[in-house]
Amino acid sequence: MNQTATMYLSRHAEGRPPSSLKHPAGVLTAAFVSAGICLLVWHTLPGALDSLNRMIWGEYVNAFPAWMPQVFNMFFLIYVVGSLFPFLFFVGLILLPDRTPVKNVSLPFVSIIIPSFNEQANIANCIESALALDYPAYEIIIVDDGSSDETLAIASEYDVSVISMGGNRGKAEALNHGIEKAKGELIFFTDSDSSLDPMVLRHLVGGFTEPSIGAVAGMVLPKHNSGYLLKMQMLEYLYGQCIIKVAQLKSGGAVSMCPGPATAFRRSVLMEIGGYRSRTLAEDFDITIAMLELGYRAVYEPKAVAYTSAMTSWKGLNKQRLRWSRGHLQVYREHRGLMFSAIGGSIGMFWLPWSLFFGYGSAFVEMAFLVAYPLLVIFSSQPLLFLQLGLVYMLILECISAVQGMVPLALARKLTPSLAFATFTTQPYRIFLSHRRIVAYMQEMQQRQNTW
Repeated sequence: MNQTATMYLSRHAEGRPPSSLKHPAGVLTAAFVSAGICLLVWHTLPGALDSLNRMIWGEYVNAFPAWMPQVFNMFFLIYVVGSLFPFLFFVGLILLPDRTPVKNVSLPFVSIIIPSFNEQANIANCIESALALDYPAYEIIIVDDGSSDETLAIASEYDVSVISMGGNRGKAEALNHGIEKAKGELIFFTDSDSSLDPMVLRHLVGGFTEPSIGAVAGMVLPKHNSGYLLKMQMLEYLYGQCIIKVAQLKSGGAVSMCPGPATAFRRSVLMEIGGYRSRTLAEDFDITIAMLELGYRAVYEPKAVAYTSAMTSWKGLNKQRLRWSRGHLQVYREHRGLMFSAIGGSIGMFWLPWSLFFGYGSAFVEMAFLVAYPLLVIFSSQPLLFLQLGLVYMLILECISAVQGMVPLALARKLTPSLAFATFTTQPYRIFLSHRRIVAYMQEMQQRQNTW
């Protein structure tokens, strides 16, 4: 038996429940109900597709080869199986009753670590929000990773501990240096471009209800949602947290990633893991999975909110998402032994494989369709008509996607007219993200140099 499995079973023997048994009966119920809905949808698909074909192609169906409409049908089926079915299952999980134990009422000393690199525009706001927290005992440690601007000077003006790394050594090294200097039983990490809700520490600390909980993740939201890019990121953040994270928590009592702007760890767990590692570009994802391999789990507390500075330009978003996508691939590679493994509970058995194969597989499918569609239009006998009919398919898929996007808005009580309308305009953003994932995959295959 390998060391990871031995440590996991040792913790289980101590009475710490494995994450896969958080809601055994409820998960089965949700699975059966969701599977029933999926089977109903699947059973009605042939008739629905036939009606769809008659509605869209109608009298023009004989104007094209029979295989051309089937291309659209295939893409529609891939979307239903890869996106709609999982969404129905996730909603089924979310509807499970909440069995979270009574919150932890102790308020231990907390160390807040804020790594920074060329954040002169944001560091002051971040520190001021940290100084204004409603919590009795904590320290703030700023770790400057060799900034070339005025970040270090600005941070030094506040009554906080400031550490200079003396050069750019990477975020993981900066975080580890902060951990070494920290005095708290719990260590809270946030980013220097984020601002904190005053109650964030109380909510996170309250989540440490069991010894098996090694970390508590909070909710991260963009500071603003004006403009197309910020609206798209708001929708993306809400879906990832109100749908995915809650479904993960309900299915196995753990989440797969603790975000950099809002997560608290037990210091003892960080020491056992060995701190952050610089082997990936997604150190927050990496350390969460490493913690899971040791038998601990991370939970999610949506009341603990941090507001991050989302990207306002396509150029900045391009660089960020390429880094994130490469980092996630690196984590999947480093922890490939956890894939389909019972050691990781529902995270290893389902969530990691699903996020890898759906997240990157769907990107290749979508880009393949975008390449094939113009070629079909060009080589069809009636290009303009074929273009129009194909756009009807896309409109139908966009409407289904919009409904999926409105659910997390409603759950988060942010279903404003502006954001509701934005759910109908996500296609360009999704195409952009798919392209970034493919580029990230290609760069990883070529083993290009990592940069932070």
